[in-house]
Formats: sequence, structure tokens, C-alpha cells
Amino acid sequence: MPADPDLLPILLKLKIKDAPWQATVIGRSEIWPVHQRVAELGGHLRTGLEDTFYLPDGTKADSNGPLIEKLAEYARNAGREVASPQEARGMLGLKVAGIP
Repeated sequence: MPADPDLLPILLKLKIKDAPWQATVIGRSEIWPVHQRVAELGGHLRTGLEDTFYLPDGTKADSNGPLIEKLAEYARNAGREVASPQEARGMLGLKVAGIP
């Protein structure tokens, strides 16, 4: 499927009501508009070197850190905040030993 942010609203019509969702996008510069649109539409954001080696400006990322920082920026641009690790675990229904 092409990395086209305009397809997301169409696909969201097909998901189960209230189901969490994300877009897994693999590529170079074409993936970043999709990530921004996911942030705007309320989806979860994820990335890593397994998906792309490149930041939106074409520079090569040397670790996951710069990729994650860019997604955090996109979330904030969409009026959202990044979940803490504890908040993310709660959203996913995960428990960590010793943490209620």
C-alpha cells in the first residue's frame, strides 16, 4: 500500500470502534507525512531503525532517538502529549513486575 496520508481516513472507517491503532510505515521521506497525519487523527506513533534510517530532511539517523524525537514533535504539533512509559503500559494493559 502506498505511504499516502490521504488513505488514513478511509482506513479508519474500517477499524473496530474505540480500537487503538497505528500506522507502520517503512521507507524514507515519504513516511513522514503519514506519521504527521496519524498524530492528527489520534493514532499511536511508532518508529525505529527497522522502519527507516532517514529523518524527514534526508539526514541519516544514527539511532532510534532522533526518529522518536521527530514523532514526539509531530504529536505536539497535533496538540497531543507523549505518554510516559507508565501511561503507555496502562494503555496497552501491560504490567511490570513490582509496579501496580
